[in-house]
Amino acid sequence: MNFKNILTLFGELIKARQTILLVYTGVFTYLITAVSLAVEINWFNLLHLAISLYLAVSGTTVLNMYIDRDIDAIMERTKDRPLPSGKVTASSVLTFGTIFTVLGILLAFVTLNWLAALIVFFGFFFDVVIYSIWLKRRTKYSIIFGGIAGGLPAWAGRVAITGSLDWIGFLLLIFILTWIPVHILTIALIPRNFEGYKKAKVPMWPVVSSQAQTMRVIAIGAFLSSVALYEAARLLGANAIIRIIWGVMSLFIIILSIKSLIKPTNKLTFLIFKIASLYMLVGFLLVFLGVIFR
Repeated sequence: MNFKNILTLFGELIKARQTILLVYTGVFTYLITAVSLAVEINWFNLLHLAISLYLAVSGTTVLNMYIDRDIDAIMERTKDRPLPSGKVTASSVLTFGTIFTVLGILLAFVTLNWLAALIVFFGFFFDVVIYSIWLKRRTKYSIIFGGIAGGLPAWAGRVAITGSLDWIGFLLLIFILTWIPVHILTIALIPRNFEGYKKAKVPMWPVVSSQAQTMRVIAIGAFLSSVALYEAARLLGANAIIRIIWGVMSLFIIILSIKSLIKPTNKLTFLIFKIASLYMLVGFLLVFLGVIFR
């Protein structure tokens, strides 16, 4: 296996885009907090945060791959992942995921304040133990706890500077938590994926509830995530024009969600899915610009 294939395999194991997105939220929240509080950015501290999040999130993702290997082998969307396709062994994936997770959490405890490090640990705990092991195969509400895990890197980024929990950090957590259904459930509504979850007996929302109810959850998630980030931006004193831009973006995705609720189509569902990640990326960037130009 050449170096390019090894990198590709590594990227598939850690779900590189997802991992980078979560690290991005932590890094940008750190920068947003530093600028809003007029605190000089400690670049070494920021680097430690980024590396610890990258290791912990990557390791957690790999451990989830190990836990879900039987499900992934059944579903059309995931059957070509490294484990079910036989590219790697289960024991090597378990070892790799454990080492990365432990290194990430230890680095956080050594280089960050104890509260930020604890949040990094809870990201692993909620994602692997609560979501993947305990709830994913039992209830459709498991995505709430997966969403909490997804929101904790951002909160860790704020706490790495403030050293305490506050309302703004909580709102950033809520932004990501309520964004998760917009992202995940739109994937689940695509017929091929829906049939895969059904075949694997995973109680994803559209499998155990109606399509209409699932779209209602997506619409509510889009609305709540928009409100949460707007309120965080307001409390941070972000530029009014930036907040208006975010409001317009939010209105657009809410309209798409409601339209899909009224008359769902595969094309519209996939469009919402494609927009969701961009929505997350642009949201944090806009808040960052908003506190710079306030």
